Amino acid sequence: MEAPNWLSKVKYLMKEQGIKQKDLMGIFGVKTQGGVSHYFSGRKVASDAQLESLAKLFGVDVSLLISEPVSDNKHSIDAQALTEAFKTLARLDDLSDEEIVSFFRVYEKMGENRIAEAYDVISALNRQRKEELENKLFKLKKAQ
Repeated sequence: MEAPNWLSKVKYLMKEQGIKQKDLMGIFGVKTQGGVSHYFSGRKVASDAQLESLAKLFGVDVSLLISEPVSDNKHSIDAQALTEAFKTLARLDDLSDEEIVSFFRVYEKMGENRIAEAYDVISALNRQRKEELENKLFKLKKAQ
């Protein structure tokens, strides 16, 4: 069984918002956290309505959840360019050698592609939030 393509995004949002699997039991119509894990593992397939409920809970558009996962070599930003940008910023910010070495140890452990993937997720969330704010402003202006 393959994990659903929405899983990594939901896990990220759960961590960001402090939501646990047990908090999702109502959305999936199950009585235990174990029932939720069946959806997370791919043993059960989430319905469109369940995915829409998840999106609503997290305050994102359902399209963000169901979009294809980012592959290791298809990021909206070039991973090597990102690495070079971090190196340049470290020099410009006058970080100590110890701070730079410490940062890049973690960076190397995670890998360029993982860092680029995090950038993609954050960018997508920022675009979604910007759209929501624009929609709210439009509604406010329309109501006046």
